[in-house]
Amino acid sequence: MDCREDEQLRGITMKSSAIALHYTNGEEEFLINLIDSPGHVDFSSEVSTAVRLCDGAIVLVDAVEGVCPQTHTVLQQAWLEGIKPCLVINKIDRLITELQYTPTEAYYRLQDLLEQVNAITGGLFTSELMEAAANSKDIGSRADTQGDKEEEVMYDWSDGLDETDDSALYFSPEAGNVVFASALDGWGFGVSHFAELYSKKLGIRQEVLQRTLWGNFYLNSKAKRIFRGATAKAKKPLFVQFVLDNIWAVYDAVVLQRDKTKIEKIVGSLGLKIPARDSRHTDPRVHLAAICSQWLPLAPAVLAMATSHLPSPLQLEPSRVERLMCSTAQSFDSFPVQTQQLSRDFLVCSSSEDAPTIGFVSKLFCVDHSMLPQNQSRPLTMEEIAKRRAAVKQRLKDQENLSSTEKSQKEGEEDGEKREEEEERSVFLAFARIYSGTLRRGQEVYVLQPRYDPQEMDLDNPRLCQDDPAGSSSLGHVGPGNANGVGADGGGGAERYATKVKITELYILMGRGVVQVESVPAGNVLGIGGLDQHILKSATVSTSLACPAFRPMSFAAAPILRVAVEPNNASDTAALSRGMSLLNQADASVEISLQATGEYILSTAGEVHLQRCLDDLRDTFAKVTLSVSAPIVPFRETIIPPPKLDTLNEVISEENVVKLAPVNPLLSEGERAEGEIVTVQTPNKACTLLIQAKPLPERVVGLLSSSTALLKALYLTTSSSGGKGQVLLSSETLEKLKKLRRDLEEGFSSEESWSEFSDDFLGRIWGFGPKSTGTNVLLCGLSEYRRGSVWRGVEGGREGPQGYHHSVVYGFQLACQAGPLCEEPLRGVCFVLRGWNFAASEGGETTGDKSLSEDTTPPVVKTVAGSYGPFSGQLISTVKEGCRRAFQVQPARLMSAMYTCNILATAEVLGKLYAVLGRRNGRVCAEEMREGSTVFSIQALVPVAESFGFAEEVRKKTSGLASPQLFFSHWEVIPNDPFWVPSSEEELLHFGEKADSENLARRYMNAVRKRKGLAVDEKLVEHGEKQRTLKRKQIAQLLCTNHVSFLCHHLVYMSSRILPFLARIC
Repeated sequence: MDCREDEQLRGITMKSSAIALHYTNGEEEFLINLIDSPGHVDFSSEVSTAVRLCDGAIVLVDAVEGVCPQTHTVLQQAWLEGIKPCLVINKIDRLITELQYTPTEAYYRLQDLLEQVNAITGGLFTSELMEAAANSKDIGSRADTQGDKEEEVMYDWSDGLDETDDSALYFSPEAGNVVFASALDGWGFGVSHFAELYSKKLGIRQEVLQRTLWGNFYLNSKAKRIFRGATAKAKKPLFVQFVLDNIWAVYDAVVLQRDKTKIEKIVGSLGLKIPARDSRHTDPRVHLAAICSQWLPLAPAVLAMATSHLPSPLQLEPSRVERLMCSTAQSFDSFPVQTQQLSRDFLVCSSSEDAPTIGFVSKLFCVDHSMLPQNQSRPLTMEEIAKRRAAVKQRLKDQENLSSTEKSQKEGEEDGEKREEEEERSVFLAFARIYSGTLRRGQEVYVLQPRYDPQEMDLDNPRLCQDDPAGSSSLGHVGPGNANGVGADGGGGAERYATKVKITELYILMGRGVVQVESVPAGNVLGIGGLDQHILKSATVSTSLACPAFRPMSFAAAPILRVAVEPNNASDTAALSRGMSLLNQADASVEISLQATGEYILSTAGEVHLQRCLDDLRDTFAKVTLSVSAPIVPFRETIIPPPKLDTLNEVISEENVVKLAPVNPLLSEGERAEGEIVTVQTPNKACTLLIQAKPLPERVVGLLSSSTALLKALYLTTSSSGGKGQVLLSSETLEKLKKLRRDLEEGFSSEESWSEFSDDFLGRIWGFGPKSTGTNVLLCGLSEYRRGSVWRGVEGGREGPQGYHHSVVYGFQLACQAGPLCEEPLRGVCFVLRGWNFAASEGGETTGDKSLSEDTTPPVVKTVAGSYGPFSGQLISTVKEGCRRAFQVQPARLMSAMYTCNILATAEVLGKLYAVLGRRNGRVCAEEMREGSTVFSIQALVPVAESFGFAEEVRKKTSGLASPQLFFSHWEVIPNDPFWVPSSEEELLHFGEKADSENLARRYMNAVRKRKGLAVDEKLVEHGEKQRTLKRKQIAQLLCTNHVSFLCHHLVYMSSRILPFLARIC
């Protein structure tokens, strides 16, 4: 199913592809929609788009490499989407040929691997159960301890774990949801296959063998009974005796020894018929595949497991229906009655005429125009041949009558037509699934964008426009063919996110090919043509406007690797712009942004993902030669508490400081002496602000970072007018927000530096930033002013009269988006508004000279339109500048994005591997040897800025014996001060006055500032004498090489003058 050239070259899957399989098991027939998704961590977004459309998952695990980070990610995605997984342990042949395990060793290795996978599933189940228990106990404990707040409440977190039946969640061979396989050799089996085989030979019931073939059981041959305790009695487990021993015997005879006598005996005992071509082949793996594919066929084993253990579309659970149709911040009961009735049709999954059609498009994918059935070549009829022959004759006759000028003009038009045909060779199809009803060609449906909400739509009287010639119409202000559903006049309400279209083409996906059909019933995966002008990345398709937009998909890997892309030829800019738009549609996780400088920024999940996107741009979408910049690494800016130790771990005190402490060169002289609190004024002198910056506790930063979805729900609630947003929040979301508030209170109360705000700290929070969902906090430090708390939507309150705090919050948001060090976003910074004073000025009048730290109502400033503009705009820019200055007077640090690196390597290459990690400023966090093997599992941290080319360098240095997997982990503070200079006696003695050693933080900061065109404070000439010496040598070399003739002439002239003089003296 890997049809792309780069997929075949690298040997990995990069794009999810689907195929429809017809499977017959006895008298039962099944139609299975199978989606093959990538296993590489860079393409985890493809897994997310596939999981959304499925009812079950088949998880593959390598028998040698074991549980990788991507395995954990896939299981977590399946758990979040509520789908049931099955397990396939693949590459068991490597245990025989590479590691040369005995059957008993291989059994214990498989047993250990199964326990690791079940541990991940158990952890997901336990965490969800404990979170639900914590929320319920929180509600009860607040009611119980309302009268006595000092009483300590103890929780037993194991409550509910023993009562809940979780046996169906785990993978167990005896349950039939595990298959052991070797896809390379074409064999696979479940325990049921051998249980059925040996029940006839041993005379033991199949149900008994099904339960005992896997586990600590052995067979007493004399009593012909199965007993427990094989390990204690040094007996072979049944799985080793009846299964693995036979497989090892086949590999030993065919691959290792190539014993023809044994092979013939094995083939005869199994009753197989091997073609002579395969038996005489020089490659023993071909002969082995021919034997195993008949003895233990892989496809029936996997498909039988899927049909017996994975649910069908008719078995959809109500909880998953609500999870799909309702976002995190909404309650399903808050939807209109028509929407709640759709959930019943959703559950029934009916394909009748009366059932409403509901589908979901998870992504758009690109296919070649020639791959569509209607465009494929077919035999021509005699009439068509005659018409083509007549057309060619007429074209030749017309060319004979044309002049040379007309011929050249005709050739130019034909070249233009060919170029347009080449551009139209790529066609977008929608990768979708139908959950209810039947989708037919020519049917009119509504394409609902992710922001569509039926609560804001008048369902009884929707406003429809006339159908346009292209076959699509729109609601309200939606213009036809607009991908975002927004018309030229802007529009408003939910109608701007709904578009009425006519389905033109339907396809059943068959791997690299497609089959055109007239209709597709519910429960099937399909491709829809003609929706690329109406869908950006994902959308919901329905015949009813009461259907809500499906919940947005969650992606495990964030696009953190960025590059700037531009065409080599300036005339190809339009083609690049169109190609970037197409790439943005074709890839679910890629992000495209256009900078103010006019350059395009391409954000991807990793190096392999970046290379694939660039190849698609060059070959498919833009078809132009590209110039790609060096990778743009994201950083964050933060502040830390004043350090107590210097770079040599010596205590900083006034006695040992012989040089002034380093200052931020970005500050002016007056700002350096103001202390922690910075005073700024608006340009018209009407308002004076006092702002202080403080570092947030690490626990608080972690809570805010992991609660982005809750902060977004909180922002939507508080920003809605009239408190309407609170009605949309589900009770579960409200409880989570209240729990977040309590956790934040505990995080701040544990720090002594925040004790001054202990009375009502969270009530003073005006906002989070940037984008109202970040890890920075704006705090009101005024003693009396309380208006504008960010928690008013959760508390049920309503906002009072509009004050100036909205301008202050917006200025804070702008300051958080670009810090003063290198214009990167801030992280973990709290800005405290210590005071604001209003006074009369030339540009405006106030109600008096007041300080709002002593009054609850701000004075009204009546500004006059002048050179400074409106007062709100002045206040926004002043707050932004004040936050930047308050940040600069604190110890500033850069934060680097960190990759977690998992590597499997042997002991022979550990030294080379650690050398590569050292050069990349990485560090090893854990190292352990895999049980039963000589392979080491190494976990390390590598900065994203140093990770480019890391995987390739590791493979080269270790001769391919180690291959790392990188995925984003966290943000880490770079300990170096970007403006550090030696100040203490020990530092001056160790580093010298110039401190020539490299400052990593300064290097990163200067690199980012250079890329953004900002001023860089660095020396252009470090050693002046060396430069002058070099200059002198260059001049001498130039004279020696280019003026030989002039020097010779000058010597002859001097000798003619000196020789007569010497003769006269003599």
